[in-house]
Amino acid sequence: MASAYPLALWFASSWWRLHWEPLPPDRVSPTVEWRMAHELAAAGHGFVWPRVLFAADGQRMRIWAVASRPDARQSLRYLTSLEQPASVSLDDFAHGIEALIAATLERLDARGRRENDLRALWDLVSEDRANAESAVYRRVETEFGFEPDEAPEPFMDAALRLRGILGPSLSEVAAVYGKGTGGPTEIEALIHAPGVSGKPFDPRPSGSASTWARGSARPWEEAVQAARGIRTALGNTEDPLDERVLYDLLGIAAGEMTSWSPAAQRTKAVLVKPLSHGRYRFAPRRGHPTSRRFDLARLYSDYLLPEATRGSWLASSDLGTARQQYQKAFAAEFLCPIRALTAFLENDYSDGAIEEAAGHFGVSPLAAKALLANNAILARDGGDGHAQPSRYYPI
Repeated sequence: MASAYPLALWFASSWWRLHWEPLPPDRVSPTVEWRMAHELAAAGHGFVWPRVLFAADGQRMRIWAVASRPDARQSLRYLTSLEQPASVSLDDFAHGIEALIAATLERLDARGRRENDLRALWDLVSEDRANAESAVYRRVETEFGFEPDEAPEPFMDAALRLRGILGPSLSEVAAVYGKGTGGPTEIEALIHAPGVSGKPFDPRPSGSASTWARGSARPWEEAVQAARGIRTALGNTEDPLDERVLYDLLGIAAGEMTSWSPAAQRTKAVLVKPLSHGRYRFAPRRGHPTSRRFDLARLYSDYLLPEATRGSWLASSDLGTARQQYQKAFAAEFLCPIRALTAFLENDYSDGAIEEAAGHFGVSPLAAKALLANNAILARDGGDGHAQPSRYYPI
């Protein structure tokens, strides 16, 4: 049996980072600081806690749990794992933690211990949550990977200025350029990066805009439906997508994009600046035609999202946020529809067959394998584009 006090204390101390700090980008191991704020074992106090990890995606809290290793030499072993991460809304998660902390404080009061570290800490968290300006400050601070009041004042001044410019899109790049990097300076460079101007449009009938931001579906499910809706409007549900069609949807002159090349040093994220009269400045990260094609499809999907979700800026990164999950799922289905892919493969899932299919549809073999894995046709290998925290520490 474990005590509620260290558990409540850990949730209170990790409150801001649990809610607003996403998983690290793909194939990037988290820091010890990140793990201390997201892995239940950090609650400590001499208890053998289960191997549970919490990571928010901007809309929901995702929770992974794995059994103890068979060779674990400890007094208590946990025998059951979650086959898939559990997922709850951030509001429900917050209410559950609030209830735990309140019950723990009531119990301490009943035992005559009204003055304690948990109450002092929770009062500070509650005060920040109740003040809109403080709550924004804590969120931005957390998104860049800092503990409360840890970030230097000049850093936060610059970060908050970026929040005013980028709105929700800052959340999609902050962790990429967080603590230990150039931070706001690197993001400023993204804002002013050269690119190609285009005026995108949605060919679907009016009223077909995405609704996933209101919680109607998981982001990747909504993304697949959006991709199919765009293809239906184009009159091409299964054939490979001509690159000129993608350029037309983005309102980009094909010649401008094919002759454009990214900066010599590849960026870790993309920000697409809104211009006047519905135009944007596009600058995909990668220059290889196949990779650039996927990048542009992701940015087009971001344009399709409600402005309440994305703000006026478009953003793309390798973080495991709901918005990035939407982009990756849309781009995969839009460029390489799963039904057409399986029909082309004719039950031959060898590497050679998948490479041939990927070439046919103009995607990378990795993207084709990820699409098959996401549709439960192939087993996952950890490279499918979905966040797999089990990669980050021994299971």
